[in-house]
Amino acid sequence: MSTVVLIGATSGIGRRVAERLAADGHRLILVGRDPARAVALAKKLPDAIVMAADVSVSGGVEQVAAALAGDERIDVLINNAGVMTPTYQESAEGVELNLAVHHLAPWRTVALLGPLVPPGGRIVNVNSEGHRSPMRGGVVRLEPERLADGPGEFDPFLTYSRSKLANLLFTYELQRRRPDWNVVAVHPGMVRTDLGRQFPRLQVAAIHAFALSTHKGAEPIIQLATAAEASTGYYNRFNKVRSSPISYDEDLARRVWSTTEHLATA
Repeated sequence: MSTVVLIGATSGIGRRVAERLAADGHRLILVGRDPARAVALAKKLPDAIVMAADVSVSGGVEQVAAALAGDERIDVLINNAGVMTPTYQESAEGVELNLAVHHLAPWRTVALLGPLVPPGGRIVNVNSEGHRSPMRGGVVRLEPERLADGPGEFDPFLTYSRSKLANLLFTYELQRRRPDWNVVAVHPGMVRTDLGRQFPRLQVAAIHAFALSTHKGAEPIIQLATAAEASTGYYNRFNKVRSSPISYDEDLARRVWSTTEHLATA
């Protein structure tokens, strides 16, 4: 069975993915931000390695990398950590939180854990159809030399969408730079999680009325992490589809990568 590192494992979709992969006999290294949830998951899955780390900051990713320094290989790396906030928030390093969690964290995770991923290894980035357009409509664009929105530019849905577009550009650029890996991005569907818990209750309830269960949301991630036939690219749940036209802009992706490298190592 495979060795799987799952970032964002202690609640919602991530927890369901962890439970299913554990039941299938995979060796798991599970990472979540909340220490209490990490303890609860460790009790539920005693054979897994579970750690609490805040991957929105470089120190959290470095903590994960240090804990895995003795490992020989990682077969699958799943970047699932997510956030959505109604107001502008920053990581402890002063980076807008959506960008820090959805884009900088996967970039750093791959940079530090990549040496343990052999040829044929798989990277699964949990993305969103929101990369095409925010919930309120409109077009998603990026300024590649200035990725993070400031307080005056923050819009909860557009900022979220920009961070997911940045992650998708990273996904494609990573595949170009590491053609020996299998790199995929997946929209798991609109899922009933606590991701939007800071939003007004009625607004969340209206969205959840049409959303999938966390069990359903976990299914495409599990398939892409474990199925031999899963090919590189972007998936809307189980179907490989074309992502937004701008996501295929290779020059934009290279410039985003350069800016990300500066942000991640500053």
